[in-house]
Amino acid sequence: MDLERYKQVISDAIKGEIEAKEFYEKVALRIKEPFLMELFEKFAKEEAKHEKILTAILNKEKMDTSFFNFEKDFKVSETIDMPEVNDDMDLKGAIGIAMKNEELAMKRYTALADNCDDPQLKKVFLDLAAMERDHKFKMENSFVDVAYPEVW
Repeated sequence: MDLERYKQVISDAIKGEIEAKEFYEKVALRIKEPFLMELFEKFAKEEAKHEKILTAILNKEKMDTSFFNFEKDFKVSETIDMPEVNDDMDLKGAIGIAMKNEELAMKRYTALADNCDDPQLKKVFLDLAAMERDHKFKMENSFVDVAYPEVW
């Protein structure tokens, strides 16, 4: 894989992080509950951090296909449907949206890796999927705490 192709993949990933950040910012504006508004603002800031990480990778001007290697995955998000965004959303729904968004991003990168013949590019996609898997794991941790309080 050449450097330009690598840079395009990372640039596309950056665009995805920006879109996720903007989504969370829009949801935060719709939510009436102050705690949930703050939570979605936090999600937006997290996506902004992801954008910065990827921008730093892009600005290195060299290919390094071993940035991420996260294996943790509760697979909780796969057990729920995407919650609906509404003005009266509860904490479980709010975290559920974030968790499902991370799951979809992880699956998108995994599918790109699965359909890629270039070994270096495949590694980049797998690294990006690993980054999203780690974000999903964090959201799943929060979701389990909120959705199943009887466990604690």
